Amino acid sequence: MNQTAHITHTIPARQDCPKEQQWRLSDIYATKADWQQARDGIAAQLKAIQAFQGKLHDPEALLACLTKVDEMEIALSAVFAWARMMADTDTANQEYQAAAASVMPLLDQAGAATSFIEPELLALPEETLQALPEKLPGLQEYRFRLQELLRTKSHILSPEQEAFLARTGELRSTARNTYTVMVNADLKFPDTLGEDGRLTPLSESRYTSFLRSKDRAVRKDAFEKLFQTYHSFRNTFASLYSSSVKGSQFLAEMRHYGTMREAALDAGNIPLAVYDSAIEATHEFLPELHRYMDIKKKLLQLDTVHMYDLYVPIVARPETTYTYEQAQSILKEALAPLGPTYEHDFFAGLAGGWVDRCENQGKRSGAYSWGVYGVHPFVLMSWNDTYEAMSTLAHEMGHSLHSWYSSQKQEFVNSEYTIFCAEVASTTNENLLLEYMLQHAEGPARLYFLNLYLEQIRTTVFRQMLFAEFELLTHAAVEKGEVLTADKLEGIWMKLNRTYYGQDVALDPGLAAEWSRIPHFYRPFYVYQYATGYAAAMTLSHNLRTKGEPARKAYLGYLASGGSDYSIELLKRAGVDMTSTEPFRLTFEKFRQCLDELAASCPQ
Repeated sequence: MNQTAHITHTIPARQDCPKEQQWRLSDIYATKADWQQARDGIAAQLKAIQAFQGKLHDPEALLACLTKVDEMEIALSAVFAWARMMADTDTANQEYQAAAASVMPLLDQAGAATSFIEPELLALPEETLQALPEKLPGLQEYRFRLQELLRTKSHILSPEQEAFLARTGELRSTARNTYTVMVNADLKFPDTLGEDGRLTPLSESRYTSFLRSKDRAVRKDAFEKLFQTYHSFRNTFASLYSSSVKGSQFLAEMRHYGTMREAALDAGNIPLAVYDSAIEATHEFLPELHRYMDIKKKLLQLDTVHMYDLYVPIVARPETTYTYEQAQSILKEALAPLGPTYEHDFFAGLAGGWVDRCENQGKRSGAYSWGVYGVHPFVLMSWNDTYEAMSTLAHEMGHSLHSWYSSQKQEFVNSEYTIFCAEVASTTNENLLLEYMLQHAEGPARLYFLNLYLEQIRTTVFRQMLFAEFELLTHAAVEKGEVLTADKLEGIWMKLNRTYYGQDVALDPGLAAEWSRIPHFYRPFYVYQYATGYAAAMTLSHNLRTKGEPARKAYLGYLASGGSDYSIELLKRAGVDMTSTEPFRLTFEKFRQCLDELAASCPQ
């Protein structure tokens, strides 16, 4: 590991990035002409599927139809993935952006073309539908899908209504799309105070770096100017969010659900008790979060903790940097509890064109993993020799190995894991890495990683559950006929922050606008899954480190299971019961342990 900071460099153009630092999208399509041919062939596939309308009572016709649907979805997902990933490597390239945009109408068309299938199957007698997998060997792989169809029967509409709903998808996403454009393109922030005492540009992407500044005046100025900007559009944001919630209400009512939360969780057959027990366990441990705020105040030598103080590190980041090669050596040791098979596949992926790590001009910020069935997963990130980059690589490759094992072991219809399961494999890798770093760190470096652990749990569990409660309260208000005005939304937000952070943290007036900064609120009842995923991953990483081969075998089986059963059942077989509060209790106990050790270093 290098002990000196990496040298700032000029960001290269995309064409100047070394090939070994780029992913191989040619593994999907060798040329753009091949991609265009695949894209243009989707229409014929949709027409072929529609030819089966009215014929699904015949098992052979049903098998042929479902097979063609799978073929179409495999093709469409590859077409979309290639176009979107090309666009993400250079957001200024108009050719790439136009290619990605050309795929969007196909998504709605596919939904409309296949909308007859579920209503037509549900028109069959229930005993006939249950017996279908026994009629032909090829229908066996659709057993779980047919079982799920019967489970949701009361929420599936007539063919005409399903076609209508499919075509409202773009309309219902208008509020989300408008919000995205407004925040990313139209919202302009005033310049803010830099650490050199001069004004410097403020943006969403730079905001977090200001909040981590040791200079409190820098943190305060960025906080106030960012939220003043959001506050100036408070009524517009309230209208957008209200419209989004009403779109969810329309869909839930059309599908005959009692509440919007019920509709959202039922998509994965997640019991409401999972959501409620997560809130219950979080509230039980809020005193530990309040204690953390008090310790943070003492270590930062502050009279009062303000919201803009929450992200500044208690301990300075170690000067140690990690090259890509050094990071691989560390990850090999940190992920050893996952066993030799996982290790082999992890590093084969790194060497096999899965990862795009070169920072280049116009490249989309952030990181993600994208699985392409029948090819392999792809990871987008920008490497910068930091621990955060190493942790991001572990995280995204966790997603990728989940997709890889699933696609290797499952037919396409059962290969896609749910959102509820999505963050588990990635965060398990992250936790294994952090535990390894803690084990091998001493002195200030150990305190840094302890604080990092605390911050992970604060932001991924406590904060996301605050978000989850906000959604619960706002959606319930609309269901009661109340109007989501800016005043009401701000009132709910401030009350929740007081509950979560305690009486001793100053809630600055600007914080009232923070709810309008959270894009995930435009995907209803999504954020709680970050918290449940983290709690599940904490349990699994604990099992992998302490229970050896049985835990490893169960975990690899989970990764290979894809979407072949309900998420709750798959996690139970892996060793986590998300219907109980135990995964959260284990997580919060880890929070308490880290806090105790940090408190021992706190001045009395």
